[in-house]
Amino acid sequence: MSNPHDPALHLLVDDHHVRNLLSMKRVFGKAKKDPEPVLTDIPGRRISWGCVLTEQGKHRLWYQSIVPQNCHDLAKAGVWGRGDEYGFFPDRHPDAVPEWQTAMVSYAESGDGITWTRPDDLGLIEWQGSKANNIVLDGSIAVKQYDGAITDMGCPSVVRDDSAPPEERYKLFAFWGSVHSHDGKVGLDRSEADLQRFWDASAKYVMTSPDGIHWHGPVKRIKEHAGGGDYSGVTRDHRNKRWWYNDRARQGLWGPTYIRTAGLCTSERLDNWPEHVEQVFPLGEAEDFGAAYEHHGMAPFNYGDQDLGYLELSIKGRPQASLLVSHHDGERWQRVDGCPPVIECGPSGTSDSMIVNATRNAPLLIGDEMVIVYNGHRESNDDSRLHEGYMYVARLRRDGFAGMAVDQVAAARHGRPALLQTQPVTVTADTLALNIEGHGGTARAALFDEAAEPIDGFGLDDCLPIDEDNVRAEVHWRGADVLRLKGRRVVVLVESRTGVIWSFRL
Repeated sequence: MSNPHDPALHLLVDDHHVRNLLSMKRVFGKAKKDPEPVLTDIPGRRISWGCVLTEQGKHRLWYQSIVPQNCHDLAKAGVWGRGDEYGFFPDRHPDAVPEWQTAMVSYAESGDGITWTRPDDLGLIEWQGSKANNIVLDGSIAVKQYDGAITDMGCPSVVRDDSAPPEERYKLFAFWGSVHSHDGKVGLDRSEADLQRFWDASAKYVMTSPDGIHWHGPVKRIKEHAGGGDYSGVTRDHRNKRWWYNDRARQGLWGPTYIRTAGLCTSERLDNWPEHVEQVFPLGEAEDFGAAYEHHGMAPFNYGDQDLGYLELSIKGRPQASLLVSHHDGERWQRVDGCPPVIECGPSGTSDSMIVNATRNAPLLIGDEMVIVYNGHRESNDDSRLHEGYMYVARLRRDGFAGMAVDQVAAARHGRPALLQTQPVTVTADTLALNIEGHGGTARAALFDEAAEPIDGFGLDDCLPIDEDNVRAEVHWRGADVLRLKGRRVVVLVESRTGVIWSFRL
């Protein structure tokens, strides 16, 4: 199971590694969705936000498990009390659930990233009279600790902290709030003091576990709201040995009007986050300045020698698509120009037609493919007031977000093969490997020094045949070995009459 963070791997999603092109154009890979969900929740619940950690030879998924009913309907019925009355009154609604079980965290595993299983024998949390389920956390600890001020969580992220004591090795970050926060809007006659107490308690919290299964208190308040809303996510920046917190940024253009914007901050430590959260992308013309789409949030991750991420576009708080974004150290995050959504809602009637959002992690590298695990929702076929939520996967070629393809029209006009010349890179690998396809045996490669002067023995005419379709097609030259160039800065030149180059590793 490979780690996408690879300092020797260079992508072609933008021009950062491109010096010159002749008769080449950027093309984009298209993720192909598997037609059926790969994971469903236990009866009476649906799957929402999630994250995947790859460790111990398997992929581990934690996801938010929520009830299909609208919690405002349950509150309005008085399931959790009215006025000064607080408690659980199940006789007031046929679908009543305790306030601390409207949102829970559940667990699943996979050996290949495609086939997922629920360990329904954990025996930790009772649901509908049984502990035979995969639930690892509900809100009961938080309700008791904060005297009912927080009851349920959203957008959970689980990370492994190898610097922590063994009993705190895993950390779960989430937004915690109260089902009572909106009681004033549904006529429950709550006191202003109570409502303010609920809102004041809403924040980002963390819990710890020795194994990711057994979670214990306390529920520790770790971060205040940056820009409002219940968005939350923590991911590891392996390259810089830091952590990212994906949050919402405060926007300053619309006055009191709330518009979602993607925000990001970083920290060396998981227990010390900056107050300021940078707004990563402007809400521009494509979003009609927030009127058509909002930026629901983003999920960053390392890939190759850079960072990528999914920027979520939402309408009325429902994520509809994830766009590819790119970042290099010392530069700003940028949307990848011309790239279609990595994933987007399916057609009306399909089981991911209402909401889609990728899990908070890099794609899983499975053989020659990238596997994107994502959550999809639709309205229930039986009752439009109910929502269904599942986990799905989408697949595309490894490194295949974007590549450089031979432009046949331009090549014919120039009367010669197409060329890709890279910016100088430092040789850290034992060989040059191209992620290349469709070149029909016409691809050749050469190496030059930083001044674009040929390096003896590494010319195009010295290049041996390159595999036709290979995500790591090794390039060799007669009588010359890349090992002797380790540590040097070199320019790569690839010549081809047809095909696509998705990445190079050197």
